[in-house]
Amino acid sequence: MTPDSETPEGLAGRAAARALVIDRLTRAGFRRPAGCTVEAHRAELERIAARIAYLDAGELATLAEALLEMGEGRAGDRWPREVRVLKLARTLRQPPPGFSGKVVRFMRCAVGRQAVAEGWAGPLLTCLLRRPGVPAGDYALGQLREAATEERRRLQVIAERRAAGQVLTPDEAAFRASWERRERMAAQLVRGEIEAEAL
Repeated sequence: MTPDSETPEGLAGRAAARALVIDRLTRAGFRRPAGCTVEAHRAELERIAARIAYLDAGELATLAEALLEMGEGRAGDRWPREVRVLKLARTLRQPPPGFSGKVVRFMRCAVGRQAVAEGWAGPLLTCLLRRPGVPAGDYALGQLREAATEERRRLQVIAERRAAGQVLTPDEAAFRASWERRERMAAQLVRGEIEAEAL
């Protein structure tokens, strides 16, 4: 379901990340960070290429241009650390669930299984994809349950309109399709049908 590093799509994504970001910045003169061994730097660049492989060519080019302005060190010619590169990549586009071990592992834990069983897995998945960390505590989980209740109300209204022969608005049709896609993905994560990208 997700790009794996050994599939043609995963290999192509890594190759594009290397060509459009890693090689671009290296040609521009970026050097390894001070105090970082050659081997550690190579490993870090490989991890970066794997973790940004979900971006399309335009997004990778944008990322490279932005990183050119973020060079570290006195001369501004040192590679930014992995965490800064990945944060910037997430501002361009959030990675799909298989690219985030956090999402995969959390959806498979007891909370994820409970969310699917109780019908609030969609809001949980959205929360995991869009926010740092994980929802912790009864209050945060209660908020997700409330969000699911509101979504189900909206879906009920949409279903009633369809049953009455009314044409859905583009917004309603998009909401319904998005909700179904997200619920299906959440269930697939819990069942183990979507694996974490091997990084």
